Amino acid sequence: MKKAFALLLAMSLMMGVFFTGCSSQPNTNDTQNAQNTESNKSEESTNATNTNTENDTSDYKVALMIPGNLGDKSFFDAAFNSIELLKSELGIQVDYVESGSDSSKYYSAYVDLCEKNYDLILTVSSNGDDALTQIAEEYPEQKFINLDDTMEEIPANVYIISPKNNEMCYLSGAVAALKAKELGENTIGFVGGMDIPGINEFLVGYIEGAQQINPDIKVAASYVGSFTDTAKGKENGLLLYNSGVSVIFAAAGQSGLGVIDAAVAKEKFAIGVDSDQAEALKEAQPDMANVIITSAIKNIPQTALMIVKKAMADDVAYGTKGFYGLKDGAVGIANNEFYQKLLSESDRNTVSELQAKVVNGEATITDTAGLTTEQVNTIRDAVRP
Repeated sequence: MKKAFALLLAMSLMMGVFFTGCSSQPNTNDTQNAQNTESNKSEESTNATNTNTENDTSDYKVALMIPGNLGDKSFFDAAFNSIELLKSELGIQVDYVESGSDSSKYYSAYVDLCEKNYDLILTVSSNGDDALTQIAEEYPEQKFINLDDTMEEIPANVYIISPKNNEMCYLSGAVAALKAKELGENTIGFVGGMDIPGINEFLVGYIEGAQQINPDIKVAASYVGSFTDTAKGKENGLLLYNSGVSVIFAAAGQSGLGVIDAAVAKEKFAIGVDSDQAEALKEAQPDMANVIITSAIKNIPQTALMIVKKAMADDVAYGTKGFYGLKDGAVGIANNEFYQKLLSESDRNTVSELQAKVVNGEATITDTAGLTTEQVNTIRDAVRP
């Protein structure tokens, strides 16, 4: 169906160019031109009607399977924000299912979606990789796209988007080191959800960005052991703040809200993750928003819009993985009122210069894809306080 849609769209565009080209030709016979006016109008009207019909996307259906819980003001909320953007920008039918943290429910959620004949099923994170792999094999005609994953063995009907998390974290590390320098400190903090490769690439980028500001910077790292335990996140945050750290990057999903709460309690600073957390919190919890210097952002909605457009044009290389970073607008840091307030203009200019170097390929950043545990340990231990 989608190939036929793409073919009809291409034919429609060709017809539009043809008629435009014809209307631009000079008339050499005024009488003939007058006689053909009504005929031309009729043809143009018919052509416009056909084009509008062929460009109608209202029957294209996309579903988003969220393998987690909404309300985290971070990763899953960012994914959910794709829904309205896809609907408003493309005029397609969009639905979603929130499957929670119980991975045993992911397979049945996928089955329900596959049985509803969606043209495309989106998901995020590696949480449901096992279920995605199984369902992709059982429904080989169904197309799937994971908007944020590192899957290596990719089924033929699945496309994986891997954001360059190390790039946004590189800038976040620079922000943390600049703030620490302003405060006369030499140590910054990091709280991860779990000690796993996907989170440690955040840590590595964070360390390398901080070292661009202060080659002798120390980074105190700890892990919650969960992405949903805000109480434990606050406990980890308090331990680091009490040790003398004033800035912590919380790459811990919903657990990171606990770290931000700890920053409020200790009158310290935090850096958010995945979405603009200060913006998300400023209305309901302004005290939390006011301690967030910036956030490392995965621009999941815009990435979803980009890849769904490609899918509708049958221009996605299923069975492969694509890497998207700062240059593509897939990741970045929040430049909002809090960033303007909490970081000096001079320091913001420094961060902008580093960002330009990353985009231009002038910055040296470790490729974190495939880093071994031993490599991560070496990098982490080298900056341990």
